[in-house]
Amino acid sequence: MIILKILGIAILVFVVLLVLAYFIQPALLTLPYTTFIKLFVKNPPFVPVEEHFPQHKLLKDNWEVIRDELLEVLKDADNIPKFHEVDSIQRFISAKDDVPWRTFIIKAYDKWLDSNAAKVPKTTELLKQTPQITTAMFSILDGGKHIPPHMGFFKAVLRYHLGLIVPTDAPCYIVVGGEKYSWKEGEDVLFDDTYMHEVWNKSPNRRVVLFCDVYREKGLPGWVKKLNRKMFNLLATSKRLSKAVKKAEVTKDIASTKKSAA
Repeated sequence: MIILKILGIAILVFVVLLVLAYFIQPALLTLPYTTFIKLFVKNPPFVPVEEHFPQHKLLKDNWEVIRDELLEVLKDADNIPKFHEVDSIQRFISAKDDVPWRTFIIKAYDKWLDSNAAKVPKTTELLKQTPQITTAMFSILDGGKHIPPHMGFFKAVLRYHLGLIVPTDAPCYIVVGGEKYSWKEGEDVLFDDTYMHEVWNKSPNRRVVLFCDVYREKGLPGWVKKLNRKMFNLLATSKRLSKAVKKAEVTKDIASTKKSAA
């Protein structure tokens, strides 16, 4: 009887915490939700991109189109915010050294950043044809950047990288769950970021990838897939995300920059 009472109290406390998280900070729900998703899927650190994200081919086939728009954006690179300037919770991994990790965010939690998307219209059009993508950005690492070991807490998505600018004069790679992957221009990869991972750009030159989160769908029951979408809608309403979206907007007009440079 005592054990049942303790169990009942524990369940009640857990439910109360979930309710508080729902109303105060929805992002706190990601950890218990990830535990729930693990009941349905098990996978290695890197997963077959064709199998889990068949829409990737559209992006890969047009990587040079995306890269060309990126090059225009990079003409005003100093105006692109660093990751921890967008989301302060990323300070540990973004501001660990003095080397910038900048993020040009186009879409976040199923919401388009209109001002940024307008600067890369062809890339945006391609992304709009890939509805499995929830978040999309240019992840820009300056030369010598090291992102220390860290892990995501939301197993409802998989992480996609498409190499756009990759230096070849020194190692440039990511280690996920103890497995190493070196980026190449025009090549893509899909991995589970809930594994511990770490990034190195040992070149003095810049590395940029198209960085996307995609809905995890393979191996999940239909009702869980729908639940994933609802969870994203919930997270998108959080005050933290709303503040981050505002900070992610690159307000300077690239077209004006080009004219003044002329």
